[in-house]
Amino acid sequence: MEDIADNEEPGNTLDGKTSEIPVTQSDIYQQSNQVLYVNRSPVPIIIGAIYSLFQIFGVLGSLAIILGGALLTGFSAEADVEQGFGIGVVVLGVISLTLSSAGVYAGILMIQYKKRGINIALALLLIGFLMNIPMNLAMGDSVLNGLGLSFVTNGICGAIVAIPLLASSIGDQME
Repeated sequence: MEDIADNEEPGNTLDGKTSEIPVTQSDIYQQSNQVLYVNRSPVPIIIGAIYSLFQIFGVLGSLAIILGGALLTGFSAEADVEQGFGIGVVVLGVISLTLSSAGVYAGILMIQYKKRGINIALALLLIGFLMNIPMNLAMGDSVLNGLGLSFVTNGICGAIVAIPLLASSIGDQME
């Protein structure tokens, strides 16, 4: 060690050689600059693609409902149908078109590994289940008609959509 000058206090001076990382027997301090690439699971891509495909069928069906409602409104005088009925069909078709379009968007987000897509899809399944009540009222059926079957089918679809969130290894990969 060097001699300490008269005006310096001991302890304020560093002396010695710099070393790299200290090597121990267990190599605890040894660092490596390795980059690990983790393959992302294809499950969100598959589920998002299937969900988007079925929502595209919903978009096409909604467009058919809107066309049917417009035809009912146009031919209401000749077909002995109230004009308000055709307008109601068009309104339900527009609501269905909006929900199906949002479903396509949710499927695209799932394909891009976004958790928001799964949340949107689950919310749309809940809204679709609740839409059965006004549909039953519009058709003149009982409010509870078909709700049990709709609950089961939407529950199964929701469980399939939620698989990427339920599996911890897949959920960690999503943004």
